Amino acid sequence: MSRAFIRRASTSAARALQRELDVHKLYLLTSLRVDARTSRGASNAGRGSDEIIAEAHGMTHEARQGAVNARLCDEVVGLARALVSGTATTSAARDDDIDAMRARAIRGVGFHCYVDKSGVPHKESGDGLFVRGRVKAGGVVATYPGLVYVGTAMKYMKNYPRVGADNDYLIVRSDGSVIDAKPWGRGCLSATNEWPGEPIYLTDGEKRAAMNGSFLQRLLKPQLNEERRVELLNQCESLERSNVFAYAHFANHPPEGTKPNVVVASVDVALDDADAYLRRFVPNVNVTPDENDEASYEGLSSIMSDSKRTMSKRFSDASLAIFGEDRDKPRIVHETDNSAIRALVLVATRDIEDGEEVWLNYRLSTHVEPPAWYTRVDAEEDARRWG
Repeated sequence: MSRAFIRRASTSAARALQRELDVHKLYLLTSLRVDARTSRGASNAGRGSDEIIAEAHGMTHEARQGAVNARLCDEVVGLARALVSGTATTSAARDDDIDAMRARAIRGVGFHCYVDKSGVPHKESGDGLFVRGRVKAGGVVATYPGLVYVGTAMKYMKNYPRVGADNDYLIVRSDGSVIDAKPWGRGCLSATNEWPGEPIYLTDGEKRAAMNGSFLQRLLKPQLNEERRVELLNQCESLERSNVFAYAHFANHPPEGTKPNVVVASVDVALDDADAYLRRFVPNVNVTPDENDEASYEGLSSIMSDSKRTMSKRFSDASLAIFGEDRDKPRIVHETDNSAIRALVLVATRDIEDGEEVWLNYRLSTHVEPPAWYTRVDAEEDARRWG
């Protein structure tokens, strides 16, 4: 057991290190973005990269993470404001005219996203994500739309537990939440309207089947209670489907010889009362666990990868998780406010020019054979990410 325990600990430590490196990179990128904005029109040219790096090294991981989240939240809110109809800051008017949305985005932030045939030289490449206009380094390029399944709420996902069956549009946030963008498709440009789909929208036949299913069927395929389902359906139907930034799920992995020009980042978007009218432009809806699941026990992987615990605390809590009485076992602590929208965005690592395709390092698992078209961008990064 001790060998397995040590192996698990070292693997978790490697993953935690990669997470810290990712946050550090995002801190540097967003700092350059903030400095570029604040120095615009001023006599100084902002801080140099060495000064920003020194500042980052003097902060804790949690402080860097908090600063990154606040900055990216501001970016998401800025994109939403650009899409608001007219010039009134509190306009509630809806507009499904995609051309009008694109024009507003160009006027407001200087770019919008669109989907077109990818430039990947492979027969399976399909569509890709492109930029019309120009995105500055450190800015949010696109948002990843869809339903966000938090913790044990993943049991409600379509095809659970084989949630990846026939679905290439799943992505995992840094907190373990899973976003399913497949029902969103191309938004208002989708050939068929599948939004929000199962388990939020059910036909009358599916409702009857869920209500009349056997105990075993309900156990294997749990359903949201009706009140919660209707509440989530109302949230989904309130979202603006002509959002010209909600295309992150079309970003492709770069072909051999091409470097990524974006990195992925989790962001918790909290809107105050003054910005509540922007909610429809944040294309995500949280599907959270039932109340009785909130007190579930913490798993070994979560314990051993928790950078806030000392190594001795990790081993102590892991031991309790395995051998302790129920009353002593560590419980899951939900740090993200459930009122915040759990989103995921693509952040530019350099300036992205008009008509350029967006490239995202997929970091596919090192434990399975990758597809023929996949070329690893950074083998060391992947090794830390997947242990």
